[in-house]
Amino acid sequence: MIMIPSASKGDAGEASQQRPPLLVTRSKHRRPSRATPLYAQPPTTATASANEDERQKQEFAPSTIAEMIEVSFLQSCLQLSQGYVDVLKLFIVAVKAGYEFPVPLDELHRLVETCPVNSAGRELMREEKELRFEWMKLVYEMLNALKQQTEAKDGADGSSISGISSDGGESDVADLRISAVVETMLSIQNELGKEEELTGGEKDATVGLTNLTVDEALKRSPSLQELNESLTSDPMGKAFLTNDVRVGLMTFRVLEEEKICMEGASGSTNTGQSEFEGGGVPRPPIPGT
Repeated sequence: MIMIPSASKGDAGEASQQRPPLLVTRSKHRRPSRATPLYAQPPTTATASANEDERQKQEFAPSTIAEMIEVSFLQSCLQLSQGYVDVLKLFIVAVKAGYEFPVPLDELHRLVETCPVNSAGRELMREEKELRFEWMKLVYEMLNALKQQTEAKDGADGSSISGISSDGGESDVADLRISAVVETMLSIQNELGKEEELTGGEKDATVGLTNLTVDEALKRSPSLQELNESLTSDPMGKAFLTNDVRVGLMTFRVLEEEKICMEGASGSTNTGQSEFEGGGVPRPPIPGT
């Protein structure tokens, strides 16, 4: 495009008479425009999907997952003492995200230990760190067991990504608790499934499992009840076991709620009564509501 010099004051009238005011003279050899075309082609579905996957991967990097675990752990302990489980579910979701990334448990535990965020405002006590790691390992082992159970039905080989080996001492005791809780959860799941079949669907196994209390789980498992009674002289170990059972049950609930959300997102309609209607999960008081 030819640059048109601006007219001086004396030439203003003459210039306006010589050419129409809105007419612009263009050269034959036009430079290519650097501006984005008005009708630019939108990104393809595959490109948009790849960009979205990359964005989500950056948002849920292992360090971010570790921070979510660090922040939610202590708050979940505080809320559990008041009868609320919302933040505990966030903790389980964060650990599950690490499992699905996948991040080996030993690496995820190291990231949590070295996380620069200190939501407690103090150094956690040894028992608190042990409890946090035990919950993390319990969620991993629960997900491993459920995955292997599903793959066994499909005829596939299950694989574990726990990545933790026992070093004796307290670790062996924790492994015993975790193993007992995981086996009990799967056993109860199978029992409720059989009850559903025998009653022709009248007793919903999923509803029964997600609404199960810690005491009811202990009653359904003689081995777990025996282990619980053997810890009478060990209040700390007894508290760890009770909370492990609670985390195991809550893991089932998190998986079921996730399934319901995914079904809703895919357009499926749940015509049956939800197990969360009526006596739903207690939620913490929110100021201003």
